[in-house]
Amino acid sequence: MHSPLRSFAFRRALLVAALALSTAQAGAATYCAASVTELQNALSAAAASIDYDEIRLVRGTYANPSTFVYGSNNPGWIFLGGGWEPGCAARTLDATLTVLDGGGTHQVLQMAYTVQGAAALAPRLAVENVTVQNGVASGFVRGGGISMASFADAPAQAELWVENVIVRNSSGYFAGGVDMYAVRGMARVVNSLFVGNSAPTSAFGHLAITVNATEAGNGQVAIVANDTFVDGTCAGSGGRGCGIYIGLPNGTRGDVLNSVFANNAIADIGVEKPNGTAGGALFVDSTLATTFGGNVTPTIVRPIVGAPGFVDAAGGNYRLRNDSRLLNRGLGTPFFYGYNGYDLDGGLRVRGPALDVGAYENQVALLVDGFE
Repeated sequence: MHSPLRSFAFRRALLVAALALSTAQAGAATYCAASVTELQNALSAAAASIDYDEIRLVRGTYANPSTFVYGSNNPGWIFLGGGWEPGCAARTLDATLTVLDGGGTHQVLQMAYTVQGAAALAPRLAVENVTVQNGVASGFVRGGGISMASFADAPAQAELWVENVIVRNSSGYFAGGVDMYAVRGMARVVNSLFVGNSAPTSAFGHLAITVNATEAGNGQVAIVANDTFVDGTCAGSGGRGCGIYIGLPNGTRGDVLNSVFANNAIADIGVEKPNGTAGGALFVDSTLATTFGGNVTPTIVRPIVGAPGFVDAAGGNYRLRNDSRLLNRGLGTPFFYGYNGYDLDGGLRVRGPALDVGAYENQVALLVDGFE
C-alpha cells in the first residue's frame, strides 16, 4: 500500500493546475472572523471559491442562533481554525480558546461538497484548534457537533479532516459528535477529544466515518489517531455501541492508533461492512479499547489494558497523570499518518521516547517504560 499523503499531494498538484486554468471564480483568500456574522460570511465566500481558502477565527465564543453552513459545488480546499488574536496575525494553539456553541438547540457546523456523481476533483474540508459544543441534530440528522460530507464519485477523492478539536455535549440521530461521509476519499480524526456526546435514539455517540470507496491500490478510508473518547451514550439500537463507528467496504482499510476509550456504553468501536458485501480491514494499534462491535473483526496489535490514568476524569480533565500507563506507548509515525507537532493543549506532541496515547501529551513526566 502506498502513502495516501503522497497521492493526496499529487491530487493537490492537479488541483493547482486546474485552478491556474480558471479565471471565472475567486482566488485563494484568508478571512479573519471575530463574530458570528463574520464567520458565516467567510464560510459563504469560501464556498464560492475553487481555490485554497483559510478562515481564521479570533478566540472567543461563537453562539450562532442557527447552524454555521459551508455548502459548495467547488472543489477548493477550506481550512477553519481557531485560536487567533484580534487581527489574525498571531495565534495560540489551544482548542479551548475558540468555542462554537449550538446552545443545545441546533447543529453547530455543517460542511459539504455538494457535487454528485463523477467529478474530477474533490476538496479537503478541515476544522482544527476549536471546541465544538452543545450541538443538537434533530430528527434523523447526523452529527450534532460537526457534519462533513462529500457526494462526489470517482475519480474525485475528498479529504475530511478534524484535528486538535474538542467535541463535547452534542447529540444527533447517529454520531452525536461528528459525522463524516464521503462517496469517495478519506477521513482523518487526529489529536482530538470527544466527551459526553450522545445518540439518544440510535448509536455511536461520538463519531461515525462512512466512506464508500477510495483510490484503487490505496484503500485507506479512515485514520483515527491520538484521540480520546469518553462518556459516549446512546440507545444502542441493533446492538450497536456508543463510541465510534467506521464503515469499511470491501478492499478498504481503517486504522485506530494511539487512542483511548473510556466509559462508553455498550461498545467503544463498531466496525461494519455494507450489507451483502465483503468487508474491509480495521487495524487497532497501541490503543486502550475494551469492547468492540459490528460485523468486521479488527486486527488488534499492541493492546493496552487497564485504567487510563486521567488526571481528573470526574472533573473533566483527561490529561494523563505522571504514572499513567498511556505514557510513551504510542506507535510513533506510521507512513500514512503524519501528526501535528503539538497536542490538544498546544504542548509538544512528543516529549519522551515515544508519543503518549490520547489527545494530550504529558508535559511533565518522562517515563521510559509503560506498563499494563
